[in-house]
Amino acid sequence: MTNVKDLFKTIAKEASTGRVDCGMKYNVLFETKINGEPTFLIPENIKNNGIYYVPTLEINNEEEFFNTLSEYYEKAKEFYTGKIDELDDFDKTILTCLWNNATMEDFQNPINYINKYISFMDKPFDVSDEYESIGHSEILDSDIEISLKEEKCKQETPYALYVRSTNNEVYFDFPVVRFGIKDDTAYIYAVQQVMKTKKQIDAESEETKQYSKKIHRKLFKVNENFVKEDEIDNISNPENLTGINPSALVSLSILFSKLEELGIRNVEVPSFLPVRYNSKEKAYLIKIEQLKSRGHTSEELEYIHDKLLQEHEDIQRNISDKLLRNVRRLEYNFNNIDVISYPMELDTSTHINLSEYESCNNPLLQEIYEMNKKKNYKK
Repeated sequence: MTNVKDLFKTIAKEASTGRVDCGMKYNVLFETKINGEPTFLIPENIKNNGIYYVPTLEINNEEEFFNTLSEYYEKAKEFYTGKIDELDDFDKTILTCLWNNATMEDFQNPINYINKYISFMDKPFDVSDEYESIGHSEILDSDIEISLKEEKCKQETPYALYVRSTNNEVYFDFPVVRFGIKDDTAYIYAVQQVMKTKKQIDAESEETKQYSKKIHRKLFKVNENFVKEDEIDNISNPENLTGINPSALVSLSILFSKLEELGIRNVEVPSFLPVRYNSKEKAYLIKIEQLKSRGHTSEELEYIHDKLLQEHEDIQRNISDKLLRNVRRLEYNFNNIDVISYPMELDTSTHINLSEYESCNNPLLQEIYEMNKKKNYKK
């Protein structure tokens, strides 16, 4: 029987070095304080190198923390069976990957965070893991299908919403939305394109390729009724709201319609997950160390180092900004989606209020949103 407390302390000790050995080595970096006492601290040469954003796990009630963590472990053990690489230590991976998705605030309130992920493992709404139709889009000239799939342990959330359109047995994949629900709040962690290998792309039929081009053309209709000169308050110029991913708006519109149907009124979008960020930083630094042994000069290494780190900053900024622009664009289009605060105003997340739907000023997004509400499938 696994001793969760002992296993966690092993993980926390390794995490203070930036590498946790689960069979495969994971770049996980955080330090831990228990009842205010430094327990597993990160060495000063790592903490003060100006590269990492180092979170501190604050365990202020040790007994409650480990009781809650044990509850998570028992539920995760059942949920993630078959969803972890065979070479990895199953129990250790479950308790390590949990921290990948914590915000800086979550590290300060870990019991609340763990309870959140316990809730995330409950199926958020009644949708099959097989694709099912929610209706027919006249604008896209396609049926819209969705599925709710269980995800692997390494992903941001236990469940994700998958969306696709279909016509005459050819398909177009919309971005996947990784989210979870706790009480009356939904948390959206990522909106990601479905990744395909070169082999999968090369194997696509000509009909599929032509259908994808057709859907991409039709998706430009998300810019109908969007006026660049309109004044939109706060952080960015309205013109930036044209630089969105139209297909992401479709997936998000379906999710928001589902959330409204469930009575969810609060939505949070975390903008920064320090463990995931630091993991990529660590990977870049390991690559630099490998290059040292290949005879590169110090000037070359410094150039590569600066280029890689700048690339990572740009990627992080692009991920955060893109998701934020998509949310702000939905706020512009829908009467019932209101951004309450942006990252760094209350915390590191975007906070959204979701009220009762009345109208949408974009024909495509209106059709998609109402499709779920009416379920009026037409051929």
